[in-house]
Amino acid sequence: MCIAEKTLNEIVTALGDFRTVTSNPLTMLRECYPDISFLRMAERDMDEAPYCRLSDFNLYLLDTREHCVKLTRQLEHATGIVLTQRDA
Repeated sequence: MCIAEKTLNEIVTALGDFRTVTSNPLTMLRECYPDISFLRMAERDMDEAPYCRLSDFNLYLLDTREHCVKLTRQLEHATGIVLTQRDA
């Protein structure tokens, strides 16, 4: 199931407020969106530009529809999100 734009907007909003809710955004996101795969990686491990830059995080979209998982810039193909902490 691909990520809808409305859902991505909700995730972006939740990440903007997560410090007031929990110290681990993945736990919160996985509970709220169980059908979406979430991964957390170090920013230095990412070779591509993020799909979305937030004040504390960068978001990358994952396409897991086929055998090989890959990053995508097309929301209509996104089935998961990679989250990286932005450097202070």
